[in-house]
Amino acid sequence: MTGARDNTARRTARFDALDSVRGLAAVVVVLDHGLNVFPLFGGAGPGQVAPQTGPILAILIRSPLSLAWNGRAAVAVFFVLSGFVLALPWFGDRPLPYRLFVLRRFCRIYLPYAVAVALAMALSAWLCGSHPASVSAWFDANWTEPVTATTVLDHLLMLGTHNTFDNAVWSLNHEMRISLLFPLLLLPIRRFGLSGAAAAAIALYGIAGAITHFAGWHGAPAEAAATIRFSTFFILGSAVAQCVDRVRTQRPGRAWLALAIGLCCLWQGREPAAMAIGAALVILAAILPGPLQTILTTPTLRTLGRISYSLYLVHLLVLLSAVHLLFGHAPLPVIVAGAGVICLPVAAVFHWLIEAPSDQLGRNLARRLRQAAALPSRR
Repeated sequence: MTGARDNTARRTARFDALDSVRGLAAVVVVLDHGLNVFPLFGGAGPGQVAPQTGPILAILIRSPLSLAWNGRAAVAVFFVLSGFVLALPWFGDRPLPYRLFVLRRFCRIYLPYAVAVALAMALSAWLCGSHPASVSAWFDANWTEPVTATTVLDHLLMLGTHNTFDNAVWSLNHEMRISLLFPLLLLPIRRFGLSGAAAAAIALYGIAGAITHFAGWHGAPAEAAATIRFSTFFILGSAVAQCVDRVRTQRPGRAWLALAIGLCCLWQGREPAAMAIGAALVILAAILPGPLQTILTTPTLRTLGRISYSLYLVHLLVLLSAVHLLFGHAPLPVIVAGAGVICLPVAAVFHWLIEAPSDQLGRNLARRLRQAAALPSRR
């Protein structure tokens, strides 16, 4: 009985640690977008010249500390972690039927996404043009389009060609597409194990590269190529999920080694493949037993992990609104810092009102459909 309780405790701690990783990655995205408001990081706006980067700041930007605001690395962690979490039931004994799997993903991802985009469009229509001067090239590229039937339809279908209202949702377009095909991505892994995962990832990565080589980096073909390329991140996460029980038996000290190598890959990675490997190593580090897992399961980080998706969805709405309303009335660093603090309680409210009920709706609908399917047919 004690052994069973120990196994349950380790399993709970492991997944709490991954929630914390997701929360920390969301904070990295918030920091990335906050810094992009400044011309030094987000590019000079029209008529502006970015200030010269001093030697100390130049060293900081090139140092491993830059991982604290490396949004690309954070998204890589999101993708690999999604593959890991989605694959776990398929390697256990309780995989959902495909239609219930899609229903759960729709409620979990799409419904909060739709509400966040609707709020972003409303705020854009209200505040667009309220600041008298440009801020940074990155900032000025947001909220530049009117709300039209075309932009609404684009977001409803998650086409990804008009992401100027809440541009953080670009990754969710890929996440939903990959979710629809996820059981197919698992086939080579379930059939051939890690060798099947490697073969599938290499093949898909090559296909994506061929599409971008011949069709370029813009337009619908490029968007499809990006989805194919990011599907390799999900495959890598699935491969980690397949060997999670073996990972759990490794020596605790290896967590720090995996973390160090993973962060180096994310820091130096220029190719998406290197970032995917780095993200996988970070996730491995989080599920290995030891002090790192203890740190990641502290109550504060667990709370941050619970609201991480809401934070990802709404932080730009808070940031852009604050700058539009206060630019010229308060120092820009104060506005950005204040928005960064405010977005946390806003995300908590969004989680409570929108995200958690949407997720629970998916669970309830899936349970009812399963129960209905289990009932004997009536003549």
